[in-house]
Amino acid sequence: MSAIENETTRETATFEHFGREWTIPAKRHLSHMRHMREEGRRSFGNIDLLLAETFLDAEQFEALCDIDPDEQALSDFGDKIGKTLGFGGSGNSGTS
Repeated sequence: MSAIENETTRETATFEHFGREWTIPAKRHLSHMRHMREEGRRSFGNIDLLLAETFLDAEQFEALCDIDPDEQALSDFGDKIGKTLGFGGSGNSGTS
């Protein structure tokens, strides 16, 4: 199902990465956008980490921490979140 279909037909969307299924909200809400804006201002941090913190629930975020991905693997994960939400990736460019 495409991201647009997820937004119009489901409350959550799923994707697979790191050998498991992840569930995130199918729609971005004001609370998500505010969290990303505020955290981005405070930390000047990694957009992929910010995506994970914003869209994963606590249990899933803990599972991601247990996986402890390196920077490239986290970038790939952030891209999956972005594509699932319908914005084509996290904005980070990786190697082709």
